[in-house]
Amino acid sequence: MKKKYSRILKIFLPFLLFSIASNIHSQEIPKKEPRLGVQNGKVAEIGSSPEAKIGFWKGFWSRSSATVLAGENGGQHIFESGTKYPNLSGAEAGSRITYSREFSYGGIELRHWWQKWELTAGYRTNGRNTRVGQGRDEDFAMANFSVERGNKFSFREWSFYDTPYTFSGTKNFADGRGRLKMKQDRISLTLRRYLGDSDPDGRKEGKGLFLSAGIHYTYFKYYLYDVNQWIASNPIFYGPIGIGLSFSNSTWEIPVGIGYRYSDGAWLFEGSFMGSTWFSHFRDYHYQRNLNFIGNAAGYGIETNLGGGRIWNSWLFFLRLTENRLYGAGSFRTAGGISTSDILSNSAGSYRNYLSTKQYNIEFSITNYLEWISK
Repeated sequence: MKKKYSRILKIFLPFLLFSIASNIHSQEIPKKEPRLGVQNGKVAEIGSSPEAKIGFWKGFWSRSSATVLAGENGGQHIFESGTKYPNLSGAEAGSRITYSREFSYGGIELRHWWQKWELTAGYRTNGRNTRVGQGRDEDFAMANFSVERGNKFSFREWSFYDTPYTFSGTKNFADGRGRLKMKQDRISLTLRRYLGDSDPDGRKEGKGLFLSAGIHYTYFKYYLYDVNQWIASNPIFYGPIGIGLSFSNSTWEIPVGIGYRYSDGAWLFEGSFMGSTWFSHFRDYHYQRNLNFIGNAAGYGIETNLGGGRIWNSWLFFLRLTENRLYGAGSFRTAGGISTSDILSNSAGSYRNYLSTKQYNIEFSITNYLEWISK
């Protein structure tokens, strides 16, 4: 825990010192009086830039801010595949791999606004491969009574199943558990349009709705290692097998939604609800079988945000809770393999799969409004 807080302090301390020093510097250095001269019989300022250029940059920085942030992420990402019909081995079976999403991260955001419009670019990362909890690789048999609920969003019935699991009524014949390490990078671009009295500058008093749209790109890669596996063989096997698999995934999300902001000049509160569509490309490699699952998936998701913060002069200290759900389906093909059935599967066409992510994050950020740069 102490190491975690020390990492957060190392992220924020340079930013705080730099911004405070810059504010002091801008206040201590007196403004130089312009040197005046006579040009064509008129008094003019010598050595100054055109007024339009000065006005643009002063206006730009007065409508911009920079943010540093740190957060804690939690939840699960799940890869599932299976069929109730006999596969190459004659079995009605499926597989489920569960990846923990518990990790710390840091990041930056740059924000610029003009009138009622606001554009935000952000980058978040956990820095390097870090321990993120435990992973699990299950293989299960299915029967006639097994249920495959792949459609979590039923628009015809206006229903939503908020569960990451697709298959139920199954029985495991193999189960492996091990440690996980993972690295993730996420880039975001968000556009907002404020309505009513609400304003993109949180220091201004106002309240009202805002419309939000954006695009997020996320890439992460997992390694499952120190795996202990149980297999319902005869005799039953249970023991260590070393490294189990690696899983890499890149996802594009397009969220669109609505929110509400309130500010009294000292306190700022906002919340939003968004629906999203997304697309993923993944590669799941099983070391013990020398087998790749390579495929794509797409689907729908929801994202909710709720946060509040305190404003001091040109600073905003903000705490935010975000819940994120992504559910979808796709297909994959196999490549490689050691056993006969694995090698034959390379030419057997595509297989159906499901990807789902249920996660949340708690994020603390410090924002500095940058009008001091133009002073």
